[in-house]
Amino acid sequence: MRNTVPKRLTPQIRKTSIPALSIIILLTLSLGVAHAWTTTTSTSFSGRAIGVSVTAPLVGTLTLADTGPLPSQGGELDATVLTVSTAYAQADVLLSVTTGFDQTARSEAAVADVTLLPGTSNQVTADFVRSQAVATCSGVSGSSDLVNLQVSGQTITVSGQPNQQVSVPGVLTLVINEQIVSSGGGTNSITVNALDLTTIGGIRVIVSSAHSDITCVTPPPPVQKNFMTGGGFIVVNGYHANFGFVAGFKPGRATPSGQLTYLDHGAGIKVKGTVTSYSGSGNTRTFGGPAEINGAPGYTFSVTATDNGEPGRGSDYFSITLSNPSGFHYHAENYLGGGNIKLHA
Repeated sequence: MRNTVPKRLTPQIRKTSIPALSIIILLTLSLGVAHAWTTTTSTSFSGRAIGVSVTAPLVGTLTLADTGPLPSQGGELDATVLTVSTAYAQADVLLSVTTGFDQTARSEAAVADVTLLPGTSNQVTADFVRSQAVATCSGVSGSSDLVNLQVSGQTITVSGQPNQQVSVPGVLTLVINEQIVSSGGGTNSITVNALDLTTIGGIRVIVSSAHSDITCVTPPPPVQKNFMTGGGFIVVNGYHANFGFVAGFKPGRATPSGQLTYLDHGAGIKVKGTVTSYSGSGNTRTFGGPAEINGAPGYTFSVTATDNGEPGRGSDYFSITLSNPSGFHYHAENYLGGGNIKLHA
């Protein structure tokens, strides 16, 4: 049976933004590092991806899992955070990536276990939230992926169309799959905010924000790269296991690098890993390295991921193995229940 929005949740015109808050970051894993290169073409890129942004009056704006702005010559930026908790937003396994090369600017942000306005009767929750923004010389495209979105305890049917709105009159307005598109002067630009929440009291929270734009002139030569990004979840023994990763030979780099975050809700396992090895062929890559589990070092991880095209849900495949010298062993694999895996090669 299709769920419907209760009468008190009615469409309403979205109000303007406002300012932000104090925060406790419970566990963070690596902020983005730029990998850029010199190019002789005048084609330029811009991009930025943010996992969560909170703005509150008198305080300002706080961004979490923020790549920062992509250099105009392109490259790759990424940011990951395992767990965050603020007065207005809580979330796990945040991944943000922005890239610019081969006449394409692409950004994505993925976040799991989202709770906005936590502890209030009007809290907004979602099991998984992801946005993607792509800009090319011929145009732009954007999308959002949301799993089990609820407002005030009521399940919201996500239409998939840009700028769907839900409101609690006199309390809040929520824009779903917000898309802001512009073009002109040779520049194509798009911003996708999977969730954009504004309260009557001036609080604004954006979850999974992705921006990309490109100004095209002469096509540059192909960029040498071979890396994979992924954000989403698989179902393991009936529970969500969320992941976020960037792995491989990033643009202009001769050695593999990257990060992995992984959270198995059923097993109670939180993983932070650093990528030191990377191999594969076709649309499948295997990568691994040292890891911490629930804050304890001494483990290793190995991930095999397959990009089977768009959309990733139900098509892309993720497999992970964890071990240590004492005999600990963990393995899980499945097709994606949500999210996407993307091979850049």
